[in-house]
This record gives sequence, C-alpha cells and structure tokens, in this order.
Amino acid sequence: MSLFGLGGDDSAAPGFVRTLVPVMAFTLLCGIVGPIFLVVYFLIDDPTAGWMFYAGLGITIADVVIGFLVARGVYRGKRRRYELEQSGRLAIADVMSYEQTNVQINDQPVMNLTLRIHGGGVAPFDATKRVVVPLMNLAALSSRRLVVLVDQYSGEFEIDWKRTALVSGAVPARFTDTDTGREFDLSGQSDALLEILRVFKSNDIEFGGTVDLRSNPVARRQVMDIVHRIGRSESDVADLTKSPPDPPRSTGQRLAELEALRGAGNISDAEYQTVRNRILDDL
Repeated sequence: MSLFGLGGDDSAAPGFVRTLVPVMAFTLLCGIVGPIFLVVYFLIDDPTAGWMFYAGLGITIADVVIGFLVARGVYRGKRRRYELEQSGRLAIADVMSYEQTNVQINDQPVMNLTLRIHGGGVAPFDATKRVVVPLMNLAALSSRRLVVLVDQYSGEFEIDWKRTALVSGAVPARFTDTDTGREFDLSGQSDALLEILRVFKSNDIEFGGTVDLRSNPVARRQVMDIVHRIGRSESDVADLTKSPPDPPRSTGQRLAELEALRGAGNISDAEYQTVRNRILDDL
C-alpha cells in the first residue's frame, strides 16, 4: 500500500534534552557576540576591557535563558502531541470559518479557525483555534474538512496536517492487493481514508511513503476490506471507459451496403460478385 507524499515519525516519545540541545545551539549562534566578548576579554590583557566581561556574561546568560524557555515551549508542544497520538481519537473538524491574521511564521500564514469537531466517538463541540497553516494544506481549508486528534475527556485537540493532506486528496493514496495484484486508488475518498487511518492508529502503524502490511495480517485484512468495499481497481475503471463493441451487422445489412457501393460506382461488377459470394458463404 502506498500513501505518497507523507512521512515523519511521531511515535517516539519526545525527550527534553533532545529538544534543548539544538534549540540552545541555535540561540547561542544567534547571540554569539556574548561568548565572543568573554573569549576576547580573557585573551587580552587590558584593564579597560572590563565592560566586555560583563556585557559578554549578560548576553550569554540571556541566550541561555531564552534558549531554555523556547526549548521548554517546544518540548511541551511535542509532548502534548505525543500524548494525543497515544490516547486521542481521530475526528473530523468542519471548518465553519477562517480568517487571515496578516502574520506569517516561516512564510506560512497564521489563521484564526472556527471549527465544529465530531466523529470518532467524540461528542460534537465547537472550538476556535489560532494556528499556522502549512502552505500545502491551504486547499484543505477550502474543502472545509480537517483531521484532528482529540482528547475525548478534556476536549483538547490538535490539527493533524499530515493526515489532513491525505484525507483532503492533497496527496495520492494507492493500494495494492498483493494476493491478486490489483491496484486501487482511493485518493480523495475522505471517509474511507479516515477509516483506514483509524485502523493504522489502533494497530500502532506509522503511515507515510510506502507501507507494507503483510507483517500485520489483522491490520492488512481490515484495510483491504475497506479498500475492496469502497475502491475500484484501475483495471475496472479502464473497462468502464472502453466504448462498447458495435453490434454485428446482419446479412441483409451487409448486402444492402454492398448494393449501395455498386450503385455509387465505388466497386466493379467483379468485386461486387466476389464480396456477395463471400457474404452468402457466411450464412
């Protein structure tokens, strides 16, 4: 089975140290003037350079504090997403309205969304959320349907843009039945794809790229039951697009066409007699 255009691994539990190190390195790089002042102060012997020590120390401490606070925020977001991935429900969020904020983060728009969340065993509720919308998912807002992970007890939720891209048809979803070799295309079949995503989640299967389910016969059977129920194989589609064959002509029709050809002077008497005999021999 192939779910092209998707990737990433959200199954590993986030660690604070793994989050802190790259954030701290980036912060110190941006505020590198602080460590530079400290290095220069200790390398030169100049009594008038005392200001470099205090300035460098202050900037470096500020870098560390900022890096720590940013890393803590990033870690909390990752931890919340991880917990929702483990225990949350996959539901649908109908986009009731959305509006631009004229703010962008990494060239991606920040938008205010008004959502109605339902399905997946979650009691329906309305919510508003200010989110960064990936550019590839802007079309999903027009289709007014997003996939969300919901804590059914607290109502906390996160928009799952990766799954949304699949369900909205932004990326293709093709499936191959390895028993028969038949291929099915469920791209844009949102209800069926959401069913399949729930099967993946309940079986702790990561999706993205090409997924081989032969090692998990239970999940494979569940997925292929959905595929066979909803999908239509590419060979079936090709058969449907073929023009039906012309019905065979009767002997009378063939003789009439032959007479018309001779009457119009398109064939000679000898050709007429040869074809007429052949038609009569087919009786």
